[in-house]
Amino acid sequence: MSAGFSEHARHVAAPEYLKDRLKWVVEGHQDGLVGVLTADVLWDWLYIDELWVSSGMRGTGLGRQLMQCAEDFAIREKLEGIWLWTQSWQAEGFYRKLGYIEFTRFERFPRGHCRIGFRKTLALAGGEES
Repeated sequence: MSAGFSEHARHVAAPEYLKDRLKWVVEGHQDGLVGVLTADVLWDWLYIDELWVSSGMRGTGLGRQLMQCAEDFAIREKLEGIWLWTQSWQAEGFYRKLGYIEFTRFERFPRGHCRIGFRKTLALAGGEES
């Protein structure tokens, strides 16, 4: 099946689909793993796949620091921006505080909740952030 997709992409002159997996890990001195952020570079954007901070480290700024590492990477690599999904019971306010803008909301996913897409366009070479 993927050969068919690749052939179609070549036929319509679509950009090649390349995905690079990244991971930032934070280990505590005696606590082991206390935070991790995984992401994929997809074309000119960084997709945040997972952000996890141990319950004992929440509220310490570790999540914000991990997100800053991802943003610094995206800026160094001259990517257009960063995007991610979160659930309504997770970190909606957290991402808003970091300057992420909601671009879509999938209501009743799951029932009683929603899945929210956030993005942050990076200001590169004097460009505007949106």
